[in-house]
Amino acid sequence: MSPSNQPQDNTPVAMLWDFFGPNRVQTAEHHRIHLNEFAAIKQLTPLALEVLQQQERSVVSFVLPWSLVQELRPVLKPHRGKIWTKSSQE
Repeated sequence: MSPSNQPQDNTPVAMLWDFFGPNRVQTAEHHRIHLNEFAAIKQLTPLALEVLQQQERSVVSFVLPWSLVQELRPVLKPHRGKIWTKSSQE
């Protein structure tokens, strides 16, 4: 994102990880557990931390304010991200 179209610091942003294949559900759940542990260690309170099931993939969504996402993105290495609203499900 260029500086002119970056979200405000408190804008909720979902960091997303995609998992494919026959073990995608179990792998995504396992990843969610590790993200939950990370949040506890770092004393973070995510707006959402969930596994979303789609036809051919499982998606782990970890939602934090943009200011934290900028800091944690290099550490957590999400596959992608998007602005999040309570009604936005992958």
